[in-house]
Amino acid sequence: MIIRSAVLEGEVAPEHVEEFDSRMRGIVLPAIALYPGLIKVELRKIAEPEAGAPPVYMIFDLHFPSLAAMHAALASDVRQAVRHEISQGMSLFKGRVYHTVLQQIEQKGGSSS
Repeated sequence: MIIRSAVLEGEVAPEHVEEFDSRMRGIVLPAIALYPGLIKVELRKIAEPEAGAPPVYMIFDLHFPSLAAMHAALASDVRQAVRHEISQGMSLFKGRVYHTVLQQIEQKGGSSS
């Protein structure tokens, strides 16, 4: 499986957090879910920052069955529409956005000890 993560490193002013988060969750996330070939999309937000870690605000994880499927989705008309939706709310975010493309090697269930 291929996971393409969009990392939002930076911050949203406290008075805009609700508006920004609502837009990402309610508009952008459902729009991304329409990407062709997408297995699933997840939105994660930092719960507790660690000392010395970069100031990551949130991460979108897009799961694809292969690199070819990911590239096809990124070249699709759907993505162009999503990019427009994302840009509409990004003025509230101060920082940078970058992407990583990872291959999931193994997945195991957790155990409590």
